Amino acid sequence: MTGIRKRVTAGFFSIVVLLFFSGLVSLYELNHMSTDIESILAGNRRSIELSESMLDAIRANDRAVISYAVLQDTLYADSCRTSYEAFKAKVAQARSDSNKSAAVLFDSLESYASLMNMAVVQLLDSHVIEQQSIMPDSLNLIAFDGREWYDEAYLPAYNETSSAILRVVSDARTSLTPRAERLSRNAYRAVTPVFISLVVMIAILLMFYYFVNIYIIKPIISMNKSLGDSIRYKIPFMTKTECRDEMQELKEKIESVINNPKSLK
Repeated sequence: MTGIRKRVTAGFFSIVVLLFFSGLVSLYELNHMSTDIESILAGNRRSIELSESMLDAIRANDRAVISYAVLQDTLYADSCRTSYEAFKAKVAQARSDSNKSAAVLFDSLESYASLMNMAVVQLLDSHVIEQQSIMPDSLNLIAFDGREWYDEAYLPAYNETSSAILRVVSDARTSLTPRAERLSRNAYRAVTPVFISLVVMIAILLMFYYFVNIYIIKPIISMNKSLGDSIRYKIPFMTKTECRDEMQELKEKIESVINNPKSLK
């Protein structure tokens, strides 16, 4: 039997090939999507870590300045400088890990940080001058009223610097939106081949069922009924169902056996 075998083999082989290639495409898209997810999560974690480190550094500088300027604790003089240098290093690290589109935001952040540092340097220099007893009148307010200096000179620059950090963090999170949208499109691309393959496979199976029913099942049922009538009622064997290939050969052989029994002798 070659004709029916070829059709059945071709039908099953086409289903297997379709599922195989659709599976490969889906696996490729899922792997690509997994890479994007890991990249987005890593970028988000990195952004959070850098933003927290910058905020911690600037808060450490603020605590040192408060202790030195407001509480008049001279032990924090060096801490004012070192904490700012640590904050500056965190900003440089965040800038190196950020996108080029955030350069303007980091420029603004560094400018506000410079104003904040200038105020601190002015305070430290004024105290040095005071200790040397050559303090000019222009620095009297800074030298003798640390709380007022903090409120008028340092705090505005500190607030602007903190706001600039938050803008950098917000921009970093906003930059993840296009990647998340691309991830959504990749998810659709990963599902689409499976969906198309499912639809095509259903269509192939329906066609396969139709042809098997027309060219195999119905002829077998018809020949079985005709053969039974011929055995019971001695009616000549004949079927009205259209037969092809091996089924036609089988029908002709049964007809020759039933209608011409002497041909077997």
